Amino acid sequence: MLAWLIPFLTLFEPSDSLAVVSVDPVINAYRTQYFPQFLPNQQKLYFTVRKEMNSDEEIYYANWKDGHFETALPISELNQENNEGTPTFSADGLHMIFSGCEYPNSFGGCDLYETHWIDGSWTKPKNLGFRVNSHDWEGQPHLSNDGGKLFFASDRPGGFGKRDLWVSTKDEAGQWQFPVNLGTSINSAEDEQGPYLLAKKNRFIFSSNKKGGLGGLDFYQIPYPISDQPAKPIQRINTDYHDAGITPSEKAEFYYISRRLNKPNQDLGIVRIFIPDSTFEDSSPVIVFEQIKFDDIEFETNAWQLDSIPPSLSQLIIYLTQNPTKQVEIQGHTDEVGGAEKNLLLSEKRALSIKMVLIQHKINPERIKTIGFGNTQPKIKNPTALDRKQNRRIEIIVH
Repeated sequence: MLAWLIPFLTLFEPSDSLAVVSVDPVINAYRTQYFPQFLPNQQKLYFTVRKEMNSDEEIYYANWKDGHFETALPISELNQENNEGTPTFSADGLHMIFSGCEYPNSFGGCDLYETHWIDGSWTKPKNLGFRVNSHDWEGQPHLSNDGGKLFFASDRPGGFGKRDLWVSTKDEAGQWQFPVNLGTSINSAEDEQGPYLLAKKNRFIFSSNKKGGLGGLDFYQIPYPISDQPAKPIQRINTDYHDAGITPSEKAEFYYISRRLNKPNQDLGIVRIFIPDSTFEDSSPVIVFEQIKFDDIEFETNAWQLDSIPPSLSQLIIYLTQNPTKQVEIQGHTDEVGGAEKNLLLSEKRALSIKMVLIQHKINPERIKTIGFGNTQPKIKNPTALDRKQNRRIEIIVH
């Protein structure tokens, strides 16, 4: 089934601390409506409807006119006996990809299909094929603005949890390629759903019920292009129930999202909320490891402790926090003063002193390896007294 929300439809009230700008009764006319997609060039809002708890899902749309929505209507040429939903569109609104379940030509329970707007109606849906669809479940597609990338959710093998987010890229011939998992900065052991690329803010947004959220599905964001930096919850708009499906509205800094409504006989609805642009701005700088210079880590002769934390080490802490899968190797070195055995021990202590600083700043010790080389790898050979300072050093490798 296409219904991503069925396992979650327990009956309890959310604590909705965010002021909702509007809940339009024309849009929220049924038991459940979710995953909105607003097309500014057409002034239309598309969304998925489940009229009753056990009824099929269908794709609806409503025209935005004179400051309000007109009566929502089903797309009769697409809605069949089974489930259709979660549409996404090309930038011009003339090409749609959606989720369809239990079709005669499907590969799995739910597949992704495409259709085109021609002569005032949508064409017969076409399965996206075996490169995109699997024998498992695919749903909740999202097309990038340039039409070159297709993000979607799937429970196919090769993921990290229940439902993961994947991306397929269109080649020069216009064919979708085999999808790639978006990795552990996004996917977890739980469910990741509702991908959306907010191109104007270079942010990739999705929902997850991973540990650490407020409850149910929460919105998360990560800078795009996606790196090893872990996604962060968008606390400003999350509640203790389900928050999923986001699309910019007809007005800047206003968005449509789907979440639980405090109304009898309704589960999820579509609301219009204000989200300031600052929500999608990362206050912490993204650290590039190759740009960190560790020459400010200095030791006196025969010393191994730091008097203070130098800037480079602070940057390393931020980098390792932003990239939780990275491992670090700390290498200690000495000058040639003293015996080999003594210098080896001293270099090991210098590496361990750096490790202790990282541990104190909540870097997992299992990610940290230390090694001492004594005076066997001098940076400057045959140094003067002044040059020896450069041989008393720390070198750091990440992988």
